[in-house]
Amino acid sequence: MNVGLYSGAAGMRVGQDYQSLITENLAMQSVPGFKQSLPVFSTDMQVSSDGSLTASGNPAAIQMTRATDFSQGPIEPSTSAYHLAIEGKSFFEVKEADGSTTYTRNGAFTVSPTGQVMTSDGALVCGSGGSPLTVDPSKASQASIGSDGTISIDGAASGRVDFAHFANPSVSLTPGPHGRFVAQGGSAQEGMAPGDQVMSNSLEGSNSNPVEAMADMIMASRLYEANSKAVTAVDDNTNQLITTVGAHSS
Repeated sequence: MNVGLYSGAAGMRVGQDYQSLITENLAMQSVPGFKQSLPVFSTDMQVSSDGSLTASGNPAAIQMTRATDFSQGPIEPSTSAYHLAIEGKSFFEVKEADGSTTYTRNGAFTVSPTGQVMTSDGALVCGSGGSPLTVDPSKASQASIGSDGTISIDGAASGRVDFAHFANPSVSLTPGPHGRFVAQGGSAQEGMAPGDQVMSNSLEGSNSNPVEAMADMIMASRLYEANSKAVTAVDDNTNQLITTVGAHSS
């Protein structure tokens, strides 16, 4: 096996995957509550006879996987009382069309003509107990939402947004439909995490930094280019070796 050729090809693959990740982060920059993906670079490891970890020796084993960055995004003002942002680590609960529950930080909610509080793509926002959250449609525009998610109309409580939090969202949550997250069984803890609060007339922005993303894109492009040149150089040297050996053999 030509180690240089395989190593360069593996590097090109990782560079391409890295560019795709950055492009997706940039494309989702304007989505409220978006949590960026971070690259995790690794290679196959083996346990040696003394118990220490060593590389597998396979140059094609270099790979990139993804991890979600759940850090807080910037909170920005909005004009709708149903636009909510969470200050802290909690998540809104959403009921999907198939009845499953997902979790999101995107609080750009609206109210349907029948009074159901919904996400921008039509999924139902959960209220207390996980049931769909509804308000009186004739008075929906008069609502105010408190820091605990309670919806008040004419001074009277009219429901409460349901929340959940996780001890370790990086382990408990995996990407789901429409940018929301699916929880591993039993990992969701009901209610907001201690110290968290919800802010109405606000939206959490993406936690992806476009300036840093563009700098990373340049680095990923150079990574791909450097490995591409290495593959070309190895291929040229191999061809030259074959030609030289062939000439001497004849």
